[in-house]
Amino acid sequence: MRIGVDVRALMHGRTSGVENYIRSLLKAMFVVDDEHTYVLFYNCKKDCKKFLPEFDGRRVKVVRTKYPNKLLHVMWRFLKWPKIDHLIEKKIGQKIDVMWVPDPRPTPVSERVRKVTTIHDLAFERFPQHFSWRSRLWFKIVNPFQEIETSSKIIAVSEFTKRELEEVYKIDSEKVKVILEALPGNLKPVTKKIELEKVRKKYNLPKRYFLTFSTLEPRKNLENVLKAFSIFQRMHPLETYRLIMAGRSDPKMFGKVFLKDHPDIRFPGFIDENDKAAVYSMAQGLIFVSTYEGFGFPVLEGMACGTPVVTSKVSSMPEVAGEAAILVDPYDSVQIADGMERLTRLETVEEYREKGLQRVKEFSWKKAAKRTLKVLE
Repeated sequence: MRIGVDVRALMHGRTSGVENYIRSLLKAMFVVDDEHTYVLFYNCKKDCKKFLPEFDGRRVKVVRTKYPNKLLHVMWRFLKWPKIDHLIEKKIGQKIDVMWVPDPRPTPVSERVRKVTTIHDLAFERFPQHFSWRSRLWFKIVNPFQEIETSSKIIAVSEFTKRELEEVYKIDSEKVKVILEALPGNLKPVTKKIELEKVRKKYNLPKRYFLTFSTLEPRKNLENVLKAFSIFQRMHPLETYRLIMAGRSDPKMFGKVFLKDHPDIRFPGFIDENDKAAVYSMAQGLIFVSTYEGFGFPVLEGMACGTPVVTSKVSSMPEVAGEAAILVDPYDSVQIADGMERLTRLETVEEYREKGLQRVKEFSWKKAAKRTLKVLE
């Protein structure tokens, strides 16, 4: 079988959740599958192969077109032309059997070609006010519901996302297959003092801190985290904990987050991938209390680094965390503050550190790759 894969989502070179999902899953699929061949498709004026995962050129081909993106999206959205499988066939002289779209966008294919689309979440439907006007326009152009309707199967990254598809779009549950994601990268606890101190100095991190790790956007609930930290400080006026809000804003995609200046809160900005494990490892705990997530990679990232986690008891987070994290109401800043307070106790830190390290082992890209292949087959 020849599998077409739409990798246009990788062309920006970012390392957010969707990009991590595509790269990690493709790497695993190339390892576990020695039967099928793959054609990675993207449209870009520049050669963007550097953003693709490593692959064996004998079984994986790359097809690149160079059309103006805006024009192409309009043609695909309204004219359903040109068919992507025809573009691929024209380039390599071979037909594909199935097209996998790991992030929804206009992807017209011929009737003979089956299409499988991965849906990560429906935040754009539930919380359109949290996105920039550009993003809202993009989702109108993409029209995810149309892509779902024209797909033979849908992959949801969590049971929560499957329920959202059934509730918002009235999708038949038989059409949706849940395939859980796994840990992006090879994160693990960092224990070498020299390495930790190097990262601490690089980002000017304090000795003791709670950590948030996400894009600075509204649904990450950072304003409530800030309120909770202020409550925590009033409860413990003699403690010297700080709050580190790691990540950067993306005004092109998301709405603004209004965070007041606070002497004990620091914003180090984007954290290099090579430094991420150390930043997690030094934290007293990860405070990831988003109001809406299709999966929630930071929960697994924190656990993999031996960092105890406080997370939300809504959307997909309980599904990912299981009993290995402290679950709180993300809309209740007092509960979040209480979670922080619990992480000042040595016995609680040790308990959730061990639970987290065991929990993260239950998620596997190899397992996800095998299940994805079954859907494609």
